[in-house]
Amino acid sequence: MHRFTKNIAVNSAIKPRQLHLVLSGQRLAVGRLQLPHYASVRRKVLARSASTSTSSNDKSSHTSNLPPSAVSPRKHRVELKPGPLKTPSPLSATPRPNSTSPKQAQLSFPAFRPSPISSTPDSVPSAIELAKQDIADAAAQGVLRPAPHDAGSIRRFTHQAFELLKFYFRGLKAINTHRKQVAAIRLRIASGGAALSRAESRFIRTFEQDALKLIPFVIVVVVMEELIPFIALYVPRMLPSTCVLPGQRDRIIAKARDNQRLVLTGNWQLFDLLRKESESSGFIPTLSLENAGALCGIVGIPAWGPLQLVRWRLQRHLQNVASDDMMLKQEMYGRDLTLPELKEALQERGMSMFNKTNSADELRAQLKWWIDMTEIMPEGADAVSRRLFVLGIVGSHK
Repeated sequence: MHRFTKNIAVNSAIKPRQLHLVLSGQRLAVGRLQLPHYASVRRKVLARSASTSTSSNDKSSHTSNLPPSAVSPRKHRVELKPGPLKTPSPLSATPRPNSTSPKQAQLSFPAFRPSPISSTPDSVPSAIELAKQDIADAAAQGVLRPAPHDAGSIRRFTHQAFELLKFYFRGLKAINTHRKQVAAIRLRIASGGAALSRAESRFIRTFEQDALKLIPFVIVVVVMEELIPFIALYVPRMLPSTCVLPGQRDRIIAKARDNQRLVLTGNWQLFDLLRKESESSGFIPTLSLENAGALCGIVGIPAWGPLQLVRWRLQRHLQNVASDDMMLKQEMYGRDLTLPELKEALQERGMSMFNKTNSADELRAQLKWWIDMTEIMPEGADAVSRRLFVLGIVGSHK
């Protein structure tokens, strides 16, 4: 370029018009000026316009040799170079399911709320296997005399049937003994003796229930004694308390608690509605109760029959609970109760939320909460209606 301007300055006869440059693929024409340098430039430009596969380095060298005033603005060509392919990891290649945080996957219940029951039930043994298990447990605990080791199947069956017959006969005799003891307690109270304790009150109530079951049970024992283990499985309320084997008693208590937990978890909205409707008054009248069956289920009493019968059954149960609450308060909120007795008291009040890890102090604190809540008596409430409201609080509490 510098040589070109110098030659133009020396040779003044050459006019600028005579020099005509055509760029960007056009022909380069030089007038009367025949210089070897510009001839080589012309050849380079023609070669550039003829070839379509020149590299970017050649283009930059061509344009750098041309005058800047004659170069038209051109966009730089961007070469797209593919990057290295990323090999997917085994974890990212497989699709992941929608995951939730532990707080969303698990439902959060307080300590007094029952944990949800597993949807996959365990394998339940047959009734015959359960009956054999109950007899074996009773023999291990000394309630029944075990069969000889060398006894055959027929002799073993006969021995077990005879042992069960003796056990039921002893149970019937115990009911008669309890009748005499109850009569003595009532005579003492009538003569102005010591007041009735909570243990004596529950003993009298248990005897009254056993006396009502006595006649049907004697009929079953006389007609077909072998049906009693199956009655303990399917109709446990038919057996008197003195004629129940230890394994049968544990299973009856566990089944009753599971039923209460199912009622608690399945009728939460109903209990919450009852609580909200009666929150301003603080009690629920028995006559206005339309869903008495759910409340019967939460306290563990039968819910079959017409509505009037269900209401009467619920009212009688809560009246017994009210008298039991007074005795518990007099005895320092059950200070001397054992762990099984505390669990039984809580189940009668619909508070079957405990588990195996709860201590006696924790259960006693729950029992004290119930007694303190039922002592608050709003205007127009009675012992039954106030306890119905507390049951609504228990059932609706998350």
